[in-house]
Amino acid sequence: MADAPLPGDSLEGLSRDQLLSLVRNPKADPTLLERAVSQPVVDEEIWRVVLLHPASPPSALAKIARAAPLGLLKLLTGSPRLLRRSPAVPQAVLENPAATEEEVAVAEAVLHEEAPGATPEEKKKSLFVIIKGLTVGQKLTLAKKGNKDARMLLVKDANEMVALEVVKSPRITDTEILSIAQMRDVSEKVLREIGNMKRFRSNKLVVLALLHNPKTPVGVSLGLGIANLTEKEVEGLARDRNIAAAVSRAAKQVLERRKRTATGAPGGGH
Repeated sequence: MADAPLPGDSLEGLSRDQLLSLVRNPKADPTLLERAVSQPVVDEEIWRVVLLHPASPPSALAKIARAAPLGLLKLLTGSPRLLRRSPAVPQAVLENPAATEEEVAVAEAVLHEEAPGATPEEKKKSLFVIIKGLTVGQKLTLAKKGNKDARMLLVKDANEMVALEVVKSPRITDTEILSIAQMRDVSEKVLREIGNMKRFRSNKLVVLALLHNPKTPVGVSLGLGIANLTEKEVEGLARDRNIAAAVSRAAKQVLERRKRTATGAPGGGH
């Protein structure tokens, strides 16, 4: 142990080569390794050595994961052993702006691995706590690159930019959009965004979900083509007492016009 740096040794003033020599020492102390990753002279090679050092503590791995370039991130996410050292490590990957969709997906998979005996509710609570600790920028990244579980929580975020980023995510599915369109605890702006997107306006189930959601802005509902619905669908809207009066009234007017047209009554029009 004589040639092993002591935890209390100062690293300040060391050159890059001196620091690299210290972290390469197989007897290097975990505390020294953690301090080394934050030194001014640190570079990617030093980070790589610390990342792979058997004595590196999870805190050092997390610091590297949070700021490392893509090459090191790929090395880290390619090692389940390193990612599973502590939840702080995959969480740090999510906070790294250099992380691509692939790295984010791997980190999420590790974070959301079900612990032995964990219930779905406990798993959801764990994800909620993780997301709560993210910055707005990190939430925006997760909303775009994350998985379904993350999106379903982020779409209810108090920051509407985050919530809107969820419905714009290239990874979101029609099934998820249908679930969101039925939610009454999301921002009206989210429902408006869904109603304005051509991709989802052509989905009858999404349209009906928006029409029956009292949170959907009236202007959006009236522009969803009530007149194009089936008789049964329009009747359902006309009877729905939970939606805005203007929407149910529009449904009744469609029914009246159809009835006049069917009977040939005056004013039927086409």
